[in-house]
This record gives sequence, structure tokens and C-alpha cells, in this order.
Amino acid sequence: VISLTAILLAIGIPSFTSFIARRTVSANVSEMVGSMRLARVEAIKRGAPVTLCRSEDATDASPECSNDKAGDWAQGWIVFVDRGNRGELGDSDVVIRVQAAMPESGEITRNGNDPITFLPSGLSPGMAGNFLFRPKLDPSSSEYDTFAKQILNTNTGSLRIEDGAPKAKEAPPGGDTSGEGSAS
Repeated sequence: VISLTAILLAIGIPSFTSFIARRTVSANVSEMVGSMRLARVEAIKRGAPVTLCRSEDATDASPECSNDKAGDWAQGWIVFVDRGNRGELGDSDVVIRVQAAMPESGEITRNGNDPITFLPSGLSPGMAGNFLFRPKLDPSSSEYDTFAKQILNTNTGSLRIEDGAPKAKEAPPGGDTSGEGSAS
């Protein structure tokens, strides 16, 4: 009975860990998509720029934007009406939403401009890029890239979600990387 229980646990625990990691990534993506859509809608509705910025102290009484591009968005973020200096939460700005840190998350990184500002037109010029959501798993795990998700956003404010981490560019057939093709 004890050995049977040990075998079942040995099989079940890794599967449960993978299940939790996948669900956490999906939940985090949903939170970010919700915040981005809210920012865009509020910019249109209020007729004023609305910014989404990463924050290391989002739940503090006086939160600030963290403009370090290499930072982890899993620390939290803020959506606010941006009436002052773009991307800086000031006294005249109005906080719309605060996302607290996500300690069960892997990392959430962005490869575009940081923060994202939506204009009253709903556009976000110069803000195209993507968010990459990684699971809280060992990076050497085969599921690390498989369970990852991306949110791709355009300058027009549209969003697209893709499964998996970005793939490295592959060489064309025949291995020619010069761009000149092969001589026949």
C-alpha cells in the first residue's frame, strides 16, 4: 500500500505542478489583456491618454511607474489617466486599476516601449511589442517554452495571444543565411 501510494505520488505531483503552471500563465495573460483593454476603452471614453505601466509598488499608497525596461511585470502594474508627463504617475493623474504582484507567476517581460499609452483615438503609436509570460518552472524543463504565452500588441491597439515562447529564426532550406540564395 505504501509503495503504491509512493508510485502514485511520483506520477501525480509533476503533472499537478505542470497543471498549476499552465493555469497560472493563462490567468496572468487574462489579467494583462483585461488591463490593456481597459486602458484603451478608458482612453476613448474619457478623451484623454491612459497609460499602463509596470510598478514595483503598485499597491502602495503612492505607487510609481518603474521604467526599467528589463523589469519583470509580475511585480505588478498600474492603469491611469495620464494627464501629466507621459508614463509618469503624477498628482493630476487618476488611477483606474492596480494589479498587485503575482508571486506565483514565472516572469512577465516586454520587448516594446515601456510603459504603454493609449490615446483618445484608441491608438498606441510607438507602443507595438509583445509581452512574454513564462511559467514558474525550471528553465531546462521541456514545458518552460511550451507553457509560455505571448500577447502581441500593435500601434493600433489591437491584441493577439499566441501560445509558446518566440521561436528563434530558422535558416532557410539548404542552410543559406546570406540572403542571396544558392547558385545552381
